[in-house]
Amino acid sequence: MSSLDSLTHPEGTTVTPAQSPESPLDIVDVGPSRWAIVSKLQERTNTMSQQDVTSGLGPAYVTEKFLCHPVGSSNTLAFMRVYKQVPIAGTEFKKTSIRATQAVKSFEPTELTTLKSLQEKGCDVIPRLLGYQCDQQDEDDIFLGGFITYVIWEKVQGESLNIQSSGVTRFRSEKRSDLSSARYISKFSVNYIITDLKLV
Repeated sequence: MSSLDSLTHPEGTTVTPAQSPESPLDIVDVGPSRWAIVSKLQERTNTMSQQDVTSGLGPAYVTEKFLCHPVGSSNTLAFMRVYKQVPIAGTEFKKTSIRATQAVKSFEPTELTTLKSLQEKGCDVIPRLLGYQCDQQDEDDIFLGGFITYVIWEKVQGESLNIQSSGVTRFRSEKRSDLSSARYISKFSVNYIITDLKLV
């Protein structure tokens, strides 16, 4: 499986400018399908101390979100999020043998579990899950034996309200009338998921 070199970079690395779908930054194999990376959209780090992990809050990982499309179909855009295990805080420069004891061989994030469950129940108010794979990092990655998980879902119309600009999310910067509409739609969707799909 191809891995994304940018995931070896620390949080705060300059986001790669958007490229055209015809000029992908990388090609990634996820299961039986191949995906062309168009641009990097977001990077976040979930740092954990040993106490955090012992308390069940771990593992530590970095995530990056990419705009992508199936190889050979540049008009079908999707999002890919990659979860990649990183060492526990304070052990980044320890011997490989020490860090290897932290390795989690397989990790299914809540995002993936939720998308799978909703799609299996026929929920039609969420983006379709297009592919996923739970794998292990190899010797060329940053954490030999640690997990690396790929989640791919369709890009739907509209823009994310969680995108930040100058530290303020788009949701907080919208007009009150627009927020009311967004809240109504969200409430309707949640009620549908809970009542009609009987998930709770």
